[in-house]
Amino acid sequence: MQLSAQKRFEFTHPQMGTMFRVVVHTTDSLSAKNATQKAFIRLDELNLTLSDYREDSEVNTLCRTAGSGDYIKVSLDLWNILQESVKAAQLSDRNFDVTIGPLTQLWRRMKRQKQLPTPAQISEAKTKIGIEKIVFNNTNQSVMLETKGMRLDFGGIGKGFAEDEMMKILKENGIKSALIEAGGNIVVSNSPVDSPKGWEIIINNEKYFLKNCGISTSGDAYQFVEIDGKKYTHILDPKTGIGFAEPHQISIIAKNGTASDWISTALYLMPKEKGKKLAKKQKAKIIQ
Repeated sequence: MQLSAQKRFEFTHPQMGTMFRVVVHTTDSLSAKNATQKAFIRLDELNLTLSDYREDSEVNTLCRTAGSGDYIKVSLDLWNILQESVKAAQLSDRNFDVTIGPLTQLWRRMKRQKQLPTPAQISEAKTKIGIEKIVFNNTNQSVMLETKGMRLDFGGIGKGFAEDEMMKILKENGIKSALIEAGGNIVVSNSPVDSPKGWEIIINNEKYFLKNCGISTSGDAYQFVEIDGKKYTHILDPKTGIGFAEPHQISIIAKNGTASDWISTALYLMPKEKGKKLAKKQKAKIIQ
């Protein structure tokens, strides 16, 4: 098999409120289609685990037990992403926090009503937030959510996590060179044969050649809600309970999609110097 015989194939699949695009380089369309279909099946599985929009998702089923005092056995996927999320919260001084769900729900409701949440509503939502309220039982892979009304929101880590899992499936099925892109998150493996330096990715009009990493952009200036003439972004600050009032953008290159996703979310909210320290510690590159 000659490497030069490799061709480019592209596939798309809507999921997690966005379009997932997969580009693979391989010798024939059948192996490309077969591997990609398996990756999309994996994506659908993860959506059924992680979606906070689907009432029948595993995460929402877990959230309905919040405050019951019971440990609930969870799938390996939910266990792994919760472990990653708690580590991310600790590393980011809680600027990234998956327990932000009660605030997400409140803002979605207020967005529909075109009004700001009241300080009382924000305070009430914040009583249900905090990663210390997620309790793990390592002996039987079970989780307890301590406070009634807790909601988990994987919006700042889920797509990157899903892309990493999809990439594993592509590799297991013989695809050595692939790019997965979804809603501001990109994961790439080895370089395409025709571009040995890496995949060509354009960030802020600059050209980068990247391989075996994750790239995420947070704070798309187009995603905001405008209330009383003031813009608030969709990225909520777990500490204040409010969306950042000055939409800006930050891009991160990190070791994989999971890391780039949560780091870009955290750095969007963090003071610049603290953000730089976190990125350095995580061996991530900041592009602004």
